[in-house]
Amino acid sequence: MSFGKKNQKIFRGSAVVIQRSTWVSRLSSKAVCATFGLLLILLICTPCCLAIATNETIDAAGKVTVTDAVIEPSVLMTGDVGLLTVTVENTGTSNVVISDARLISKELTVLNPETYQSTRTIGAGTKMQFSFSIVANQPENIYYPAFYLNYQDAGSLRYNIPVRVETPELQLFVSGIPQNYAKGVKSSITLHVGNAKSVNMTGISIIPSGDGIQCNQTSFFIGDLYPHSEKSVIFDVTPSETANLNFNVTYSCGMNSHQTSYSVPITLGTDKLAAEPLINNIEVGTESGQTTLSGDVSNAGISDAYGVVVSLESAVGENGNPNEKYAIGTITAGDYESFDLKIPSGLKTVPVVIQYKDSSGNQFSKPLTLDMEKISGGTQGSTINGAGMPQGGAPPGAGGMPSGVSSGSSSSSRSGSSSSSRTGVNPMNPLSGMGQGMSGVPVMEILYGIIILIIVIVIWVLWKRKMKGRKISINAK
Repeated sequence: MSFGKKNQKIFRGSAVVIQRSTWVSRLSSKAVCATFGLLLILLICTPCCLAIATNETIDAAGKVTVTDAVIEPSVLMTGDVGLLTVTVENTGTSNVVISDARLISKELTVLNPETYQSTRTIGAGTKMQFSFSIVANQPENIYYPAFYLNYQDAGSLRYNIPVRVETPELQLFVSGIPQNYAKGVKSSITLHVGNAKSVNMTGISIIPSGDGIQCNQTSFFIGDLYPHSEKSVIFDVTPSETANLNFNVTYSCGMNSHQTSYSVPITLGTDKLAAEPLINNIEVGTESGQTTLSGDVSNAGISDAYGVVVSLESAVGENGNPNEKYAIGTITAGDYESFDLKIPSGLKTVPVVIQYKDSSGNQFSKPLTLDMEKISGGTQGSTINGAGMPQGGAPPGAGGMPSGVSSGSSSSSRSGSSSSSRTGVNPMNPLSGMGQGMSGVPVMEILYGIIILIIVIVIWVLWKRKMKGRKISINAK
């Protein structure tokens, strides 16, 4: 009996334990199911949330665009360093985070490729600039470096930028170069500087140099030269020996400096375009006991002779006797002018000097010695020639050496009055008499001819009107 009761108690205790274990197991199952369900929900919702966030980031990045790309200078010369500035604008309403910005090129060298490797944010409605230094170490062409803007969660933006590269060159040429230069004589040379490129050249400076060449300017500053334009500079040079005249030109293109040079050969010789004054039609007269030497000065050269003065050798200079000088002025090429000089009586030879200038103001002096005996017994119309010598230099032309005149000159005489020689025709230029004013033109004869022609025309018109086209018949009986 006691044994049965004891077993009954044990059975009851076991039943309680079993019931408790079942509850715990049921509770654990519910917890596991709830945890698993929660994880399942998280696994399902997380990609959706991430997808929503990624889509918003991509949409925000799509509002970022390149609004400007500036290269300074706008055109690079080969070997130049340029500054490329890219402007990016966020036109959206959300901030955009970028991880880095790069400029990539296979042809051009980027000097600062890692400047923008850190993370930064482009605010909504704001702009951001990225600057890169590049070297145009390529021949003349157009190149397209790529600008990359990498976003943190939305890919990247790529933008190709055209960069023009040209050959660094200024066009230099000269004009007004004589075939030969006279020693010690100033001549003008015009240097033309042209910019045939597409970029503005700045700070242009020219420095002339050359052995034995004196230039009126040690340097010349032109300044800026715009694309496809030209500027000219005139230099006055005085050579003393055969050499090369060098023009060294320096200029800038943006932040880059350049230089070039141009050489002009200077050859000494005879100036074939120089004036060549000659004396002819000489006659000697006496009036009131004073001996007078008269004649013509003809310009047989190609250029005009300016400031022509004929004087005795003793009167040359500012302190010379003014009565022994005769100022003519300008004698154009192929023309002549007359002169009168008072000379001492009883001279067998008369030293005469012709002074004149060229268009550059160089002073020339041409000495002649006239043989009075040959002038008195010679033939009219002969020419006296001599070698013109620039003061302190060499002759501009090679004058002949006719016989009868010492120091490279010749003389002869002319008959008739001096007035007839000045109003007559220059034997070297038959048309030169037309350049001596109205006195050399037959005005009255021309007027008479015109009046006679008018009278004949009037008579003819009146006769035509009177006849009215009737034929004239002559009856012979």
